[in-house]
Amino acid sequence: MNEELGPFQPLWDAWDEAHQALLNEPLLHFRRASDAQFDELEQHLFAKNRDAAVREAVDMVSVALNVMRWLGCGPNEIAAAARERAEQRIVGQTAEILEKYSVSRERRPRASS
Repeated sequence: MNEELGPFQPLWDAWDEAHQALLNEPLLHFRRASDAQFDELEQHLFAKNRDAAVREAVDMVSVALNVMRWLGCGPNEIAAAARERAEQRIVGQTAEILEKYSVSRERRPRASS
């Protein structure tokens, strides 16, 4: 058993039994699964059930892993891609990324050059 995905390896391994079925799904399947997980997360937060909300967040990671499986990635490639993405896109840019997707405040138009 490969342990490259650290604490997420058991999620990957659990889906091995449905590997071929996942490959046969359209991308829309994963969007719907992701939307459902977000809806359930919100319901648990509304009910002030943090533990259930955490479980839904883990399910969201599971959906993301399955998208990468669908794309033909294995655990080693996923781990390498995650490290590369963090180093080349996220480190030092979190404020800009947060602002890009912020819904807590209206985005100000950028000044034209």
